[in-house]
Amino acid sequence: MLTNSQYILRHFISFFAGIFAMPLVDSLFSIGFSAFFAFPITYFGLNKAILFYQQKKQAKQFNLSRSQFIHIEEQLSIATKNANALTQKYVQVRSVKSFKVIYEMSKLSKRIISLVRKDPTKFYMIEEFFYAHLPSALELSDKYALLTKEQVTGTDIHIALNDARVTLKALYETMETDLKKALSADIESLKIELDFAKLANEQRQNELKVDGDN
Repeated sequence: MLTNSQYILRHFISFFAGIFAMPLVDSLFSIGFSAFFAFPITYFGLNKAILFYQQKKQAKQFNLSRSQFIHIEEQLSIATKNANALTQKYVQVRSVKSFKVIYEMSKLSKRIISLVRKDPTKFYMIEEFFYAHLPSALELSDKYALLTKEQVTGTDIHIALNDARVTLKALYETMETDLKKALSADIESLKIELDFAKLANEQRQNELKVDGDN
């Protein structure tokens, strides 16, 4: 996805282009009022053009369309906000076991988001993480934190809390599966590289053995 350096570069170029455009327009038209509008028009216009180019180039790198790239960026932004909100929830629960589960889900979420940022094509392997699993984890942890904060006793509350803990655990296991899916292509690629290295090493050993016999 687009990096902070790309963001800074885009705005840097747009800003100085806008500054340069003001005296240029004034010299061409000799109207100060027109020069006043030259900066925002140049700045925002060039900014949009550079952003379009950056998105197009980055999308092409991963064999994605620009619309797909933008959609994934939007989903990553939403997921990042949800993951940060989930991080805040684990400090609100009173159960040690639930604290640990929510904490681990928060770590898993950030790990998955990081993997998709590096390789946007992984998004399509684990779409449900973005659309269902992470939002559900945040919603459930929010309700669980609210129930524990109320400190209300009773059978119904006890059952509700227990059900929430069980569901949180199940969601954690589901998100673990999401992470494994996101890593599956990397693991397969690593296996191929290791097999290739092993084969190359065996061939090298055989060559050395033949040279030694001669």
